[in-house]
Amino acid sequence: MRDRRWGYLLFGTGACIVLALAVHGLGAQTKVQKLPAGAGAIGKGPDAIVLPGYEDVPRPPAFTEAVRKVAREQEQAIDNYTPQPAFAGQTRAPKPSKVIPYSVEVFGDPIANPWSIAFLPDGRLLVSEMNKGLRLLDKNGKSLWYISGLPLDFSKRGQQMLDIVPDKDFARTRTLFFLYRVPPKEAGDVGKSEEDFPIHYPQIEMVGRGQLSADDKNLTDVKVLLNTHGIEGRMIQAPDGSLFIDSGPLAGRGIMSRNWTQSQLPGSLMGKVLHINADGSIPADNPFIGKADTRPEIWAFGVRDAQSMAFDSQGRLWSAENGPMGGDELNLIEKGKNYGFPIISYGREYSGDLINGGLTAKQGLEQPVYFWTPSPAPSGMTFYSGDLFPEWKGDLFIATMSPLFGRKVIRLSFRETPQGTRVAGEEFLAMSDDPEGVRVRDVKQGPDGALYVVSDVRPNPAGGDRIFRLVPKKK
Repeated sequence: MRDRRWGYLLFGTGACIVLALAVHGLGAQTKVQKLPAGAGAIGKGPDAIVLPGYEDVPRPPAFTEAVRKVAREQEQAIDNYTPQPAFAGQTRAPKPSKVIPYSVEVFGDPIANPWSIAFLPDGRLLVSEMNKGLRLLDKNGKSLWYISGLPLDFSKRGQQMLDIVPDKDFARTRTLFFLYRVPPKEAGDVGKSEEDFPIHYPQIEMVGRGQLSADDKNLTDVKVLLNTHGIEGRMIQAPDGSLFIDSGPLAGRGIMSRNWTQSQLPGSLMGKVLHINADGSIPADNPFIGKADTRPEIWAFGVRDAQSMAFDSQGRLWSAENGPMGGDELNLIEKGKNYGFPIISYGREYSGDLINGGLTAKQGLEQPVYFWTPSPAPSGMTFYSGDLFPEWKGDLFIATMSPLFGRKVIRLSFRETPQGTRVAGEEFLAMSDDPEGVRVRDVKQGPDGALYVVSDVRPNPAGGDRIFRLVPKKK
């Protein structure tokens, strides 16, 4: 979770379990589950808390001055880790053979702390704003109004809007799918700032669905489809109408990866790519249906803080995830596969410690198609298929949030090899003349073939973030 100063400090796995029991009185109700066969021991051993629901998620302690000191020190750490890639071209690709001049235009009215954007069939634009909800813009980007009816109370801390996905048949169904986060129910109204937490609660990601009213002002028939147990992620609708969701484990400064092995636990939805139908039911083709102790919603294991999902022209699902300090990954997501975290990683702990002894590969665990050190902090992404930039067709564009990269949009071009799809070129597209740029949260292709890029500059409670429009540079 890049740029979040989660200044809490975890103890070892055992201490974390003791804390959970002390706080919640779980006692004999707490179930201990072994890691999957072949996963191997991580850190202090293979045992970890199973998470049947967010009520049982162990909580790190509240902030103290010592914890804040550790967080400040880690913020200043220099990421100079350069692990050996598994194959040529897995990192630091050259510039693409064709670099196309482009212009950046400011589009529409200012927005406030956006997470994602989505175009409706008529060209209007939905903007999910983390602290305000769902805003509707007209075709020219002029703000119309906020849509009411979301299951959120923004007066309470931790209630935030995340992703917005119109149904592929929206013109007929009027259905909107959305991700949002709420704190666990026992947190109550925990206050406006992190320091108000008696115990630091994770941010719980929920999947919802509703119908947009005929006047476009209200969500009706709102239904909760899934509690993912996890932190912020992304969601995308497949061509068959089903939904794929990224759900990460607790991740951030002060969290040691070896203490949060939920990405490998089959009884937890944290750290997974999840797959559900549009009504919340389980698709018949999910790989772990009927397998004892494995949640049937799981499509793939071993994910960290993934905030990017996109389908390519072949219908393949891709995801980009934030590693800890370095080791951000681009993965081609396949049914039933395990993407390794935290058994293998190309990143380090924020403390500088190696993860699992610096192991970057293991039999049975998937390699990323590409990884970055240091971290660009990938957020929303899209494959380009328009005609405005014919040279960009088939390329992947990824929003980035890290100041180390100047907060640019990454363009990746690809080539096919006998060993699989490989990155052929990498280009960084700047959104402003400011050397530090802007924090970029999402990027989408518009109906006109332009790329629409969403800035998120924090803290910014009053608005002032912008949508940028990338068009060919005039000769």
